[in-house]
Amino acid sequence: MTARELRRVGLGVVMAGLMAAPAVAQQPPEPTPVTPPTETTPETPSEPPAKGFIASGVTVDGVDISGLTREQARVKLITEIVQPKSHSLLVTFRGRRIPISPRSVGYTAAVSRAITGAYNVGRSQPAGPKDIALTERVDRRRLMRVLQAKTGRYRVAPRDVRVAYGGGKVRIIRSRPGIDVKLAVAMKRVEGAVLSGRRDGALNLPQRRVRADVPTVPTQIFIDRGRFKLLLVRSRGIVTFPIAVGQTAYPTPSGRFSVVNMQRNPTWTPPDSRWAAGLGPVPPGVGNPLGTRWMGLSSPGIGIHGTPSPWSIGSRASHGCIRMYIRDAERLYSMISVGIPVTIV
Repeated sequence: MTARELRRVGLGVVMAGLMAAPAVAQQPPEPTPVTPPTETTPETPSEPPAKGFIASGVTVDGVDISGLTREQARVKLITEIVQPKSHSLLVTFRGRRIPISPRSVGYTAAVSRAITGAYNVGRSQPAGPKDIALTERVDRRRLMRVLQAKTGRYRVAPRDVRVAYGGGKVRIIRSRPGIDVKLAVAMKRVEGAVLSGRRDGALNLPQRRVRADVPTVPTQIFIDRGRFKLLLVRSRGIVTFPIAVGQTAYPTPSGRFSVVNMQRNPTWTPPDSRWAAGLGPVPPGVGNPLGTRWMGLSSPGIGIHGTPSPWSIGSRASHGCIRMYIRDAERLYSMISVGIPVTIV
């Protein structure tokens, strides 16, 4: 075969290969084998429970009552759940041991309702293992009243600060906080112990401090006519001032009063009294009988004020008012306010 003939044969082979290639590319993929469905065995329906008996696999709060009658189940639940929780609970408050009866705080358990729910399993309710919850409760209002009554005898009432005057001295009895049960926390603890049935030792009830209504010394004034002293009592201490009081004919009244009005640089107006007959008002300034400050009391016509007659301090010289040195009256004026109590002895 000549070279020319060989070239013709080679070209023919190449053309045949090119024409065959599309046919190979267009061949469809092999089909995926299909697994035939497996046969399933139908579930055999569970047999309904025997008439009058609770189905198998039924519990109430973990207590197995399957196969029992309603009455048998009731007895079992009361014996295993209710009765243990009906025993008295021991609590302590301020070191005192206090028994609390669950019945007194209204403990109840809905046993009949739980048994009805259990009996319906496999009947009006789906069959199968099932645990029925037993509804239990405590009457929180009764619990609160019981705790208040039981701990009330051991609580400590708060004591207000008290101020007394006698023998020329002020005596201060300090306030004291009270002690009471922390009721909300105590209720939660007792309720939890009753419902859980826990009786392993005494349950401690928390305490709280009760603040006194008057914890600090209120500002007040004591006037001692016999010792010619005015004492200003405050929480920060006691300030004593020398004074003059009413003459024997015009005595300064004794008793409990209060400051009802206060004036700077007052005008003196003569009272409706025989000793002031014919006198007219005196404007503020030098020689004013009231000095520069007036602190009127709830006793009509009586007040605390400065005096332009400093030599009268320490004597019975006024017509019923309490006289002070002008500088002392100004200082006292800056330290008090309307409404503070004044006790004159």
